Amino acid sequence: EAAVVLNTEALGIGALDAPTDLYVTDGGEIFILDAGNDRVVVLDKDFQADRVIVPKDEEGEPLDFKNPAGISVCSDGTILICDRKGKAVYILDEAGNQLRKVEKPESSILPKNFQFQPVKAEMDSGGILYVVSSGSYSGALQFDVDGSFMGFFGANKVEVTADVLFSYMWKSILSDEQRAAMTSILPIEYSNVDCGADGFVYTSTVGTQLPKSQVKKLNPLGNNVYFAVGNEEFNFGDEEITYNKTTPNYPSFIDVKVDADGFIFAIDLTSSRIFVRDQEANLISVFGGYGQQTGTFNTPVAVECRGDRVYVLDRLKNNITVFEPTEYGALVRQAVLAYDAGHYSEAEVLWKQVLQRNANSVLAYNGIGKALAQENRYDEAMQYLRLSGDRYSYSRSFGKNRLELVRNYGLYAIGGI
Repeated sequence: EAAVVLNTEALGIGALDAPTDLYVTDGGEIFILDAGNDRVVVLDKDFQADRVIVPKDEEGEPLDFKNPAGISVCSDGTILICDRKGKAVYILDEAGNQLRKVEKPESSILPKNFQFQPVKAEMDSGGILYVVSSGSYSGALQFDVDGSFMGFFGANKVEVTADVLFSYMWKSILSDEQRAAMTSILPIEYSNVDCGADGFVYTSTVGTQLPKSQVKKLNPLGNNVYFAVGNEEFNFGDEEITYNKTTPNYPSFIDVKVDADGFIFAIDLTSSRIFVRDQEANLISVFGGYGQQTGTFNTPVAVECRGDRVYVLDRLKNNITVFEPTEYGALVRQAVLAYDAGHYSEAEVLWKQVLQRNANSVLAYNGIGKALAQENRYDEAMQYLRLSGDRYSYSRSFGKNRLELVRNYGLYAIGGI
């Protein structure tokens, strides 16, 4: 539920002008990239104005931003600001003074027409910098601690559609000149990146007609390891959003954030809603939506988390909405965390409390079934997993239950025969 709506004009530091990004530190400070005013507004953990940072270049003059698009704050207080049209990532100290900047690298692996247009930069615990560049179809750019270019990281794959197959068929029989004249088939570019505390890199992807794996969890090799039960690709958000009978609109995730407990938050710009899933890809909640009332958005562009609070920046409303979990939402969160920690009996109790509040909760039936299966109570687990519709987990419990029956009574059956 929406708890607070933050408006900087009411705090006495002037109104925001088309803000593009925000970042919430572990200490609770809120950094807002106020793009229209070429400044960074910082609020303290109590939502009061703390300071305004005007980024400065190496000569001490205010930086001439062209299109500031993304902001991130490192654990040591270093500030990263991406200037898309300025084609640079500025690395600033706590006061906003430029330490260095990252520009288009010189490398033979970059296409000749490559344009460096950074929209988001994140630095992991090892000092590796990941930069999402608009128009880059080869993945995020990776920079080492010394600023040297390491290569691309975790590129998306080309979606296999009827048009793609038809194009490949024609290219296989055409001449080189004819193939060169055809439109190139490129994968979808990333829209945002977040370095999780677990060492994985989380990415979001803009709109696509095959909304599978639009949010990814990339390991150090750049491979996606985030799948639903049964190791299958899934839709992080809606499969299709239809505003009228003829115009389908597909999800387009503009930002992604993973909190300290592993819950993944992503903004679907198409529906102006925030989808939340756990590490097993279970849908935990969906909130927000397009509108003018409190708790809804016009153009949400950034989501951040701290504890159980969620912060959403709306670019056109020029404000930040802070959400806190309801009693029901907090109970679901506790149940997921109890199961992840291996406290299966506690998780079973919590999920049953969820069922008392919502008898139609598929997530609760699934959680109870998995908890019972972990305690080798397969008969009971199968009853709940059947209600949840989780065929994969049901099959696993069924198989283990049958194995136990064979072990316990197999010799008696053979003797009887």
